[in-house]
Amino acid sequence: MSKSIVSIVKGTVAKKMVEDALNHLGGVESLIREGSTVVVKPNGGHEGPPESSVCTSPAVVKAVIEAIQKANPKKIILAEAAAIGCDTMNCLEISGIKKAAEEAGVDDIRDIKSDPDLIRKKIENPRSALRNIKLPRFLLEADHIVNVPIFKTHVSMVFTCALKNIKGVVQDAIHGTMHMTNLAAAMMDLWSVVRADLSIADLIRPMEGYGPHTTGNPVDFGCIVASQDPVALDATVCRMIGLPIKEVDYFEAARERGLGVVDEDKIEIRGNTIKEVYKRLHLPYLEGFAAWPEYNFYIENACSSCQGLMAFSMAKLKLLDGYDMNKGIDIVLGRKKEIPEGVRFGKNLILVGDCTKALKKKIDTAGESCLFVMGCPPGEPLPYWAVVDRKDQPDLELLGNPKKGRKRMEDENEALLKKMKTQRSE
Repeated sequence: MSKSIVSIVKGTVAKKMVEDALNHLGGVESLIREGSTVVVKPNGGHEGPPESSVCTSPAVVKAVIEAIQKANPKKIILAEAAAIGCDTMNCLEISGIKKAAEEAGVDDIRDIKSDPDLIRKKIENPRSALRNIKLPRFLLEADHIVNVPIFKTHVSMVFTCALKNIKGVVQDAIHGTMHMTNLAAAMMDLWSVVRADLSIADLIRPMEGYGPHTTGNPVDFGCIVASQDPVALDATVCRMIGLPIKEVDYFEAARERGLGVVDEDKIEIRGNTIKEVYKRLHLPYLEGFAAWPEYNFYIENACSSCQGLMAFSMAKLKLLDGYDMNKGIDIVLGRKKEIPEGVRFGKNLILVGDCTKALKKKIDTAGESCLFVMGCPPGEPLPYWAVVDRKDQPDLELLGNPKKGRKRMEDENEALLKKMKTQRSE
């Protein structure tokens, strides 16, 4: 049985690194058919400038498009669907991806979220709550999908790279549903109907720490990793950064779907070796809620978005010295038919997310009280502010003065980044 090939290239110039990575796979002409239509899917779903490592590096996007052009395709389309609440074109603009793609001579740039020409695809043997997915016609009819993720630590999934990046081909309704079900299984259900046939991962300045947004910490790593097998690519990246495969639950979901291989003896590494490029990255979300035993969490039926948001809030509490003074509080996420046994009412009980509204009504009807954090999911700082301020969120005072709220969030994120950098240097 042939092995999955993964190429690793360490260097300093994105254009040469991408070219070398593809040459290790047999050359771009063997990967992309002449006269074909190619969709390039970067990670450009949030508003992060190039230096933040929130999105795929513009230099890598440009290098990939220029490399593909050497195969003489008919058309190259860059496509993205930004996260819920984000504007795709604005994200591509701020990240520098739009400009890089235009400079490379891309034929079209598409916002998947606003595409009206959708085709419903049935998921065979679904492993999640997804049964059907509507996807853009141009994506399904493309001859090749080239997946161009950046590696980032991720609060909901430990990390995001090749496998998770394809979640950015769906519109908001499906995006929301995926977070309300088993996200790992939903990701693989999506891969079963739309599969990238080439992945080129940006590990030039990957993000460690409290990602995947602006509070993550970019690290100079200097690598491009490429493969036609997204599972083998992600598994190889885990070995490059010191993340045990067994700590990532979606590899099993990928294996069940037959999307690729995980085992090291079934992967052939070309280019640089794992040993040559190895650098351990800080991935703080491996323990889950067990990392904060002094707090009481009730997370049954909670979606991955709210769980991830709460995990980030807890990490923030720990780093910004708010952890000890709030020990012992009860935090409830997800739909609940009954009031969880053992919770204490009042300001020591915090309900997070709109799906806890029915529970809040029950508590109010019983003549008791609690704090409530509104949103689906709530805004990034709101669960943290609920804990440290012991107020319902959004706080009406900050809601009436958005500049003050924005300033507070920026100051906290700046303090968080400083603390993370201090920790890394110690």
